[in-house]
Amino acid sequence: MRLFTTPASPWVRKCLVTAMELGIDSRIERIPTRWPHTWATHTVDFAPEFIAATPVGRIPALVTDDGVHLVDSTAICDYFNAELGGYRLLPASGEKRWKLQSIISIASGLVEAQVARRAESLRDPVEKSEDFIEKMRAREHRCYRAIEPLVPWFEGEADLAQISVAVGCSYCDFRYKEDWRAGNPQLTRWFERFVRRPSMQATMPGETPQH
Repeated sequence: MRLFTTPASPWVRKCLVTAMELGIDSRIERIPTRWPHTWATHTVDFAPEFIAATPVGRIPALVTDDGVHLVDSTAICDYFNAELGGYRLLPASGEKRWKLQSIISIASGLVEAQVARRAESLRDPVEKSEDFIEKMRAREHRCYRAIEPLVPWFEGEADLAQISVAVGCSYCDFRYKEDWRAGNPQLTRWFERFVRRPSMQATMPGETPQH
């Protein structure tokens, strides 16, 4: 399989952590991509191999051994879990599946707000909307507060809900250096344990090459 990646993307990291937790990362060829800061407002001059994999023009993108193209992190993680992982990170059905999915949906909203905030911050200062940035920041912190009382649902080994939340919390530490921990003691204690997992340590974010 080929997975198109960048070191900064929380969406990419979610897929990589999922693959590592399932023990299938050795089956994945990582294809690095480069993104100039103009990605926020302008079409990027994509490499032919990348745009052939994903007409959406976003990462991550997975090309399976069977030639199936998956262009969304949720779909990629679902493929890893269902087709290659025996549903070890998310049950195929039942109450636990939907409890975890409820957390995953909040974590996805958290990361979407973080990435939208990042994109807006890269605009020309004359065009940049501080009101929009604050709107996304407020959304992020609502998500942290919503996850806080759900932390007791995190049981035992890693699952897709924990991976999704950990990636979102870690991206805030990487990109914004602001205090999401205040008022979220359960989430903080859980995160400080989870982030020490080898899969998280091996995928710490870094700046994406621009050229």
